[in-house]
Amino acid sequence: MLCSRKYLLLGLITSLTLLSLQGAFAWDSVGHRVSAAIASNYLTGNSKTELLKILQQHPRYQQDFLEQMPASIARGSEEVRFVWLLGQAAFWPDITRGLPEAERERYNRANWHYIDGAWLRGQAQIQGNTYIGVAPFDDIAGKNAQSIRNEASVDNVMAALDYNTILLTDSQASLPQRAVALCWVLHLIGDIHQPLHTGSLYSTNRFSRGDRGGNGIETDERNLHARWDRALNREGVNATLEAVLRQHSTTLERIGLIDDEDWSLWMHESRALLLNTVYTQEMKSAIARSDNSTQKLRKFNLNDDYVETMKYHARLRLALAGRRLASWFNAKL
Repeated sequence: MLCSRKYLLLGLITSLTLLSLQGAFAWDSVGHRVSAAIASNYLTGNSKTELLKILQQHPRYQQDFLEQMPASIARGSEEVRFVWLLGQAAFWPDITRGLPEAERERYNRANWHYIDGAWLRGQAQIQGNTYIGVAPFDDIAGKNAQSIRNEASVDNVMAALDYNTILLTDSQASLPQRAVALCWVLHLIGDIHQPLHTGSLYSTNRFSRGDRGGNGIETDERNLHARWDRALNREGVNATLEAVLRQHSTTLERIGLIDDEDWSLWMHESRALLLNTVYTQEMKSAIARSDNSTQKLRKFNLNDDYVETMKYHARLRLALAGRRLASWFNAKL
């Protein structure tokens, strides 16, 4: 079964790569599209039918989906079109940032993509923040999922998942509302698997307000957050998918056999990676030494070992996000 899935998925992604992706993309595009493709591979036929029915009622389906679909994809098989549409839906919350002002205000939600590192709930009982020369902040007791019943109560990725999963599965909600929620569910499950969306680094002076999830730490190529976002950029969708299938097929199968539909667990996993792997001892020591300096913090060179470790974990997080998406859709829709 794994072999047949691999060849089917690689065929679909080959078309997707050649026809719909151009230039360089961050985790926000390559990553979300790969996770959506992995999810598609594990969705039941009924789930696919329901997802497509909902997505086709998206209020911007014509502009952001049909008009953006490459002609070669449009002429392809039903499965190829579905994978492309699901990937576009997973990426759509980032597309909203570039919409005209009125539409951007209607759909863009900047604070839904990440969470305060001190926020705890469920299986996430360890902060995601790294503290240098400053006492850890008090824990924030996260709102119970059952208390998130309207958009006004949503202020981070966990609450956004609570809200949008409820809205997506609400048969009394309008299909356009559910279609927008579908895009957010696809996107946010990807985001919560990116470690730098779940905490920040704080120091006494230089990062007294935090490094914004690695955005304040420069490396030899872009900032630390961008490096993790773009960890698999040079490999592209096709090579990334091959590596995911090669390294993590057992994990992909296992996820479907256990009850793992708890985003607090997923955040806990991301935070463990953030605390133990993302910020190196070299970075922390250099920040501590320069904390009282007015000079700009030096750039950090990410050596080959770090880059390979980053790529490995990025593939694993994408694999988990995609498989968990499919498991959730199959169970809830």
